[in-house]
Amino acid sequence: MPYQAKIDWKYSDPVTEQDINRWEQGIADAHAQLAQLSTDVNNLKTRVYTLEGILPENFIHNKFDDDLSTVDSIIVIRGYYNAAETRLEV
Repeated sequence: MPYQAKIDWKYSDPVTEQDINRWEQGIADAHAQLAQLSTDVNNLKTRVYTLEGILPENFIHNKFDDDLSTVDSIIVIRGYYNAAETRLEV
């Protein structure tokens, strides 16, 4: 059950057992949710680190080779000819 805050306290309002139980349950629920969120964040960090680890040199230098023998036409919108490596890099 979601925490129901009492926001209309008056100076002379009595604090009842139900109020304290509501506070304690709210604190317990918040800690349980925090623990779950912490676990989720740690799992996501592990997944991101794993993905980053399998991408050599931040992926920008990943090498894909194709001889383009089955391509009828191609339009290159960005790239350059690397004379040192004698290849087109796009």
